[in-house]
Amino acid sequence: MIRAAMIGAGLVLTTLGTAPSAVASAPGGDELTRCAELELRVAGLFRVGTALLYLDQCDNARRILDPVPKKFSLELARSFRGEDLIETARSTLKQNLALNDIDELPEPLRCMADAYVDADSGDRYDVIFRPDRGLSMYLNGDLLKHCESAEGAEKYFMIWFGDEPFHRRMRDRLIEEALGNGAAQS
Repeated sequence: MIRAAMIGAGLVLTTLGTAPSAVASAPGGDELTRCAELELRVAGLFRVGTALLYLDQCDNARRILDPVPKKFSLELARSFRGEDLIETARSTLKQNLALNDIDELPEPLRCMADAYVDADSGDRYDVIFRPDRGLSMYLNGDLLKHCESAEGAEKYFMIWFGDEPFHRRMRDRLIEEALGNGAAQS
């Protein structure tokens, strides 16, 4: 298994040239558009997985941290331990929210950060935010956790898109590709 903490520094990104396409946002049925897709590699040597960003409109990548419907997916090419993903989610949120202690993490964010479980190569995590329904996390289409409180729940996406994201280049490339696809939709 790869430890999530060791991935950040050597992550290499490959744009997969996603054309916008409408797809259901995992169980729940809302239609979101696949706006960006990146292949993730460590040190350019081995594939970790693929990151995908879905939005109601690709132009909403400009407002990725606002309460707009969105989904971040991670298709894994390696196994990950749930406890490593939990630690990475908690520490990245703590940093982005400028909290002194992890216990200060707002409930909707703590609820979701603690939802990760061990996952194997070929598995897919989907984290979905719906302004009227809160946050949900799925593993291979099966609901792992639903956090109903929607107030501030969109901030969970700071893990990937905040000022101090898990990986800056991943954030920037996903947003850039989504905005390019948004211009193509217009």
